Amino acid sequence: MNSTLFLHKHITTIPARNITDIILFFSLTNELTISINGETKDVHNHIAIINQGDFYHIKSAKNLVELKIPVIYFYLEDSDFFNCFFDRHLLQSNRFIKSIILQSITNFSNNEIQDEETVSKIIQTLYKEAVVRNLAPYIPNISVNHQLLSKALLFINEHITANISLQDVAQNALISKSYCSNLFSRFLNVNFKDYYTSLKVIHSLKLLITTNENITTISELSGFSSHTNFTDQFKNYLDLSPKQFRSKLNQYESLPKITIKHSIDEKFLDLISQFEFTNHVMTETTTIDIDEFKPNDRTKSSKAFINFQSITELFQFVFNDYYDIDLSYLPRTAILINDVSDIVKERVNINLLHRCFEKLFEKNISLAITIKNSVEFKTIYQLIISFLQSNQDYKWNKKRVKFMLVFNTETMSIQDIHLAHLKLKNKNKEIKYGLIVDGLLHQYNSLQETYNIMNRMNFDYYFVDIENINTKNILIDKQRGFTHASTHFENYLRFIKDSNIPSTQFVYSNLSLRCFKYTNNGANPLQLSDIVCHLTELMKYGGGVCYRLIETDPMYLSLFNSHGSLLPIMHLYQFVAAFVDEPIQISNNFVMSRKDGNYHFLLFNKINDRYLSDNKQFYHFENNLNENLLFIISTLNNEHGSIHNLIPQANLPVYIEKSIIKQLDKSNQPKTELFFQENDKAPFQVTLKNDEVKYICIKPI
Repeated sequence: MNSTLFLHKHITTIPARNITDIILFFSLTNELTISINGETKDVHNHIAIINQGDFYHIKSAKNLVELKIPVIYFYLEDSDFFNCFFDRHLLQSNRFIKSIILQSITNFSNNEIQDEETVSKIIQTLYKEAVVRNLAPYIPNISVNHQLLSKALLFINEHITANISLQDVAQNALISKSYCSNLFSRFLNVNFKDYYTSLKVIHSLKLLITTNENITTISELSGFSSHTNFTDQFKNYLDLSPKQFRSKLNQYESLPKITIKHSIDEKFLDLISQFEFTNHVMTETTTIDIDEFKPNDRTKSSKAFINFQSITELFQFVFNDYYDIDLSYLPRTAILINDVSDIVKERVNINLLHRCFEKLFEKNISLAITIKNSVEFKTIYQLIISFLQSNQDYKWNKKRVKFMLVFNTETMSIQDIHLAHLKLKNKNKEIKYGLIVDGLLHQYNSLQETYNIMNRMNFDYYFVDIENINTKNILIDKQRGFTHASTHFENYLRFIKDSNIPSTQFVYSNLSLRCFKYTNNGANPLQLSDIVCHLTELMKYGGGVCYRLIETDPMYLSLFNSHGSLLPIMHLYQFVAAFVDEPIQISNNFVMSRKDGNYHFLLFNKINDRYLSDNKQFYHFENNLNENLLFIISTLNNEHGSIHNLIPQANLPVYIEKSIIKQLDKSNQPKTELFFQENDKAPFQVTLKNDEVKYICIKPI
């Protein structure tokens, strides 16, 4: 079983499922447009990676290099291969992989000896840099702009081995069999049988490679109707019977060779000669010249909302001495109350509530209140008016009121919201207004109508629960570009972009682990690099995000654990304070700013390094500064600043005395070190371990 290399002057292909190989494509003239799992990509000078199971077709390509490596070699390198895929966006060593492939072509053309380790080097590099691991076998999500077809594809993915029919799929999607068949042809350019059978063949291929089960058993486990049907379908896709394929597996070579299937045109050799070769994988060393500050972004205004279910939770936060919670490092903090029924039913002491407002405002914390109907608005309106009348400093604007009313469009009409806004807006100019837009998506036929309403209302903030499956389905159904295959954050950014409203006015409701691409929809734990990327995106786009205050559900991002101790995100908010309201330079593993004339750096792992537990990154800093520099380095990792390693995680309702919590909190801090530069223009190096973040401040003194 050899790897196969093809050279194409010009090529387009029909949609097809990749069954037996990992395929690499790149164009020597940067002319490659390819659709992978429903998403069209202009690859430019990068490498396109086609995973086993991916559905792809080349729309246009010139001077294309194609390398097919049988999946058996990936399985032999790592027995968890079938539970992972390779993400081209994570690949750092594009040029290295291109170099060794092109060197093979050159050697072949010159009748020179091939490097026997070429394929092994490629496989190892992909595992090192681009792998994304899942708990279950990899099945690609196909991006289609049609909600019913998306539902049908998800149903198929869940029933690959169940021997379902087109009628079963149509019935699940509540459409006719003929309409369902038409959707496959119209959106995927393939019929249902080919789409479904190819997935079953891939499942059988895995069993042939990883088990010793006989052919009949494998056909049953893969959902084929009979041994004969399995053999016929397998041979149709692979030109081999299952038995022949298994025999061929026993003939694999420990050092797989590359077979070149074409004679090499002189034009290809000319293009290859112009390529800048490298013999090195991207090293783990990042060189930073601190005098070459090239800001590519300026941080935008952001706001941290903290979800409270009721007024009772607010009282517990404001008046409870057990939790000594400091929110000062969060950007423009606001408490968001989701249910005010206690106030409506007059179960709350108004004087106590007024004192609660004062204590919040004194701490520079806003209070946002969700309004679900006109009765709630009337109650909150009277409460705000009574607060203003009873407190002259707020009435005459000697102190700033920090109220925000957030209207829920799922339970209030736009007309009622408009009238409520008119009634209150002139009472105090400092009061802010927000709109939960999910309900608008249900009320209007097109997304543009929703955007028109939002622009006409001209509120301060627009809340979007993009992770809500109903919201996501409506967006997919109403406008092209929203897909199930896209991440929640990608759909969120598209919603913002299409609205023509500044990103600083949007709020991401209910942030959970599902938002983070490499947690596999929340199945994998969050790492520090994920949180850093979240904060850098927040700095780039601004706007708001909703957190939980106390961790009760590990799926949602919280700021403190159940004992009131800081979780890592709060330490990171302290780190990024030096980058707020500043021009910043963002790279894939560091952020830089020059706030107050100092040099500020945030160092973090590349996002794919979560799979390399023993990996280290080295940062080499070059500078032209004189001696007497002060270096302040703060390190956040599992040993310094992670409270989870200090408290047992049994989730038992155990009371821990406050004195003990205070002692634990002293250990729950990043480690801070001081250094002095003793020589002029002395370079220095910093080592970053896996799942670690460092903040560095360099002060000329």
